[in-house]
Amino acid sequence: MSEVQGLGARWRELRRHPAVQAAAVYIGASWALIQVADIFVPDEGVVRGLGIVLAVGFVAVVGIAWWMARAEPTGGAIAADAPEAATPSVRRRRRYAYAAAALLLVVGGVFWWIRPDILGAVERDAQVIAVLPFNASGPGVELLGEGMVDLLSTNLDAVGAIRTVDSRTVLHRWRQRAVSGGLDLEGSLAVGRDLEAGSVLLGSVVSVGTEVRLSAELYSVRGQELAEAQAQGPADSVLSLVDDLGVSLLREIWLAHEPLPNLRVSGITTSDVDAIRAYLKGLQHYRRLEWDSAFAALQEAIEADSTFALAHYSLGQVYGWNAKLGGFGSEGARRHGELARRYGDRLPERERTIVIANTLHDDGQVAALDSMRRYVNRFPDDPEGWYLLGDIRYHAQPILGFDLEDLIGPFERALELDPTLVPARVHPLELSLEYGDTARYSQHLEALRGTAPADYVEQFDGARRLWEDPDSTVQRLLEIDATPTLQDELVATLYRSPSLHPEAGLSLLETIESEFDPGTNNWKQVVSFRAMMLASLGRLAEARPLFDTLWALGGPRESIAYRGLTPVNAGLADPSYAPGPVEGLFILPEEPEDQQILLHQAMLYELTRGRAAEARRLGEEALAADSAPRFDFMPALIEAGFGWADIIDGDTVGGLERLRSALQEAGYAHGPVHQWSQQLRVALTAALAAYPPTRQEGIRRLRYAHPVYDIVFYGLHYLTLGQALEAEGDAAGAVAAYSRFIELWERADPELQPRMETARRALERLAAEVR
Repeated sequence: MSEVQGLGARWRELRRHPAVQAAAVYIGASWALIQVADIFVPDEGVVRGLGIVLAVGFVAVVGIAWWMARAEPTGGAIAADAPEAATPSVRRRRRYAYAAAALLLVVGGVFWWIRPDILGAVERDAQVIAVLPFNASGPGVELLGEGMVDLLSTNLDAVGAIRTVDSRTVLHRWRQRAVSGGLDLEGSLAVGRDLEAGSVLLGSVVSVGTEVRLSAELYSVRGQELAEAQAQGPADSVLSLVDDLGVSLLREIWLAHEPLPNLRVSGITTSDVDAIRAYLKGLQHYRRLEWDSAFAALQEAIEADSTFALAHYSLGQVYGWNAKLGGFGSEGARRHGELARRYGDRLPERERTIVIANTLHDDGQVAALDSMRRYVNRFPDDPEGWYLLGDIRYHAQPILGFDLEDLIGPFERALELDPTLVPARVHPLELSLEYGDTARYSQHLEALRGTAPADYVEQFDGARRLWEDPDSTVQRLLEIDATPTLQDELVATLYRSPSLHPEAGLSLLETIESEFDPGTNNWKQVVSFRAMMLASLGRLAEARPLFDTLWALGGPRESIAYRGLTPVNAGLADPSYAPGPVEGLFILPEEPEDQQILLHQAMLYELTRGRAAEARRLGEEALAADSAPRFDFMPALIEAGFGWADIIDGDTVGGLERLRSALQEAGYAHGPVHQWSQQLRVALTAALAAYPPTRQEGIRRLRYAHPVYDIVFYGLHYLTLGQALEAEGDAAGAVAAYSRFIELWERADPELQPRMETARRALERLAAEVR
């Protein structure tokens, strides 16, 4: 027998040995078990321990099988030249053993292959990464310490299964722990655990001469090093070095069978080093509410690269928050938001979603709300995402009617993630002031101290005294030049708070009026607001001289009609209160772009009189009057009018849906849309409150969805609210609403006293129920 034949015979003999069969099955089972455990057991220590146990078990199982075979009479051996010695049962057992081993190996291979699909493209602990500030040393790299958080978070996010924790949240948590200016490894891991990340990315940036060296280490929050990488090159190639560093890190944690993706931070941001430096500087100032410095730095970034989408987006945010630049909805905010969208096609999905949602928000489109709901569900640790969701709800409130907690909730979630995000405190402060929530107001005001510019704190600190001394508060806020928004909120507070009286609001408006020259636009706005407020209190005789003054000043025909008919359309006055015959107010101007507005107002007048057919005729004429209306939302408002007409004709369900949908289509961004949709929104609220299946929504809107520019309706809102609450069986709530209405209308004109009698009789009916 040749040597080869001898080896073959020996292999056949070994293959028949029970110990070899046991080893084959054990190896297959262990392979499959390790793959399954690696997928479904999150703790890598458990998987490593299982591997050690299986290795020890292998020795034990094979040894026992060998010993048991030797204990048999044949010693477990089967002669190579006597295959017939094996009985059929032995042969079947041998085939089953090897088939089982092969099957287990295949099962393990399947789990190994699908592991990236189940776990993701990267190691489990690397799926949520918190990029911490790098240690920066040497000239020219100071900005990169904090800047690497932005650059690497942007570069690695959404690569495979990776999600990076929002940089603002990271920096806040890091500063909380790094009170001495730095953190050791354990402190860094603690930050990662605070952020509920799976791992933290640490590193350094060192410049020596014309070279820059980047180093990074990725640690699981349990302390295991997952990856490390370095990149070195010229200082003017820092963006490509960031890419190289990211790819090197990915290489060590990549599980997918696909090749590593290309990382290109310059494609996401800019290829211009000067632009990226200015951008990083602008972000630092933005996070600290240093608006002027942020504006200058971001302008510099855009001057260096006019297609830099993220710089345009951030500059638009600065415009939106800086009243000196125009504030929310300003031309600058809208322009840079649109430029960010235009150049944002190369952005990752996360940044692109924010940019697009912000553009929709600037345009007042309700679609922004759905976009941001999905965003915060996917990225729950992004404070600016929560802030934007809250800002959308705040500004869309007149047409969507959220309750107070839904309005404030997103802002407070943003502040949980980053208490230094001062913009997220402004609207909660305004809402708390307006609705008399003194505890919440004090909480946000105290948090504002030390984190916001002094003028912010001074304004809100002055407004806090409103509950103590309304008159001195009004004067103090005028002295410190409070923002117009805050002055509006003060008026609304004086109106809504049961412990205050709007008389102080009238005094505030008189004082503000004296600050402007008669005849100027600001003066006319204040006089108009005061006239509307008096009308809302049922004091039409006092309001009439103010309306007469405004009518005498003339102006666009649609403005005269609006001011003249608002008290009439609100149900406070009969048509004789208008400046001249109503028909004369609706004589169409020669300018085609203005005809649609006036026809829309005529349509509203007919709807308030209950004449649905004539309203529809005017609506159709308005739609045909101008193919290019001055306001792009006007066709939607006319459609809303058709919905109101449907309700008048008895189709409550269809009319409500048509009216609601059309108002949402009209949007919420522009001042004029609120003015021209005012009567339609009030009609929607009243119809919802009167219809039992939608009464709860109507009650919510009556409480929260009437903004300060709807002030002419405020008084009657309380009467309607009382009636809705009484119908709903809420006697205590109805008593409070009726009582507030009676208090507000205590000086109402005699011809309006029947409304007061309605409220008084309701109080008498309910008195026994609330005792």
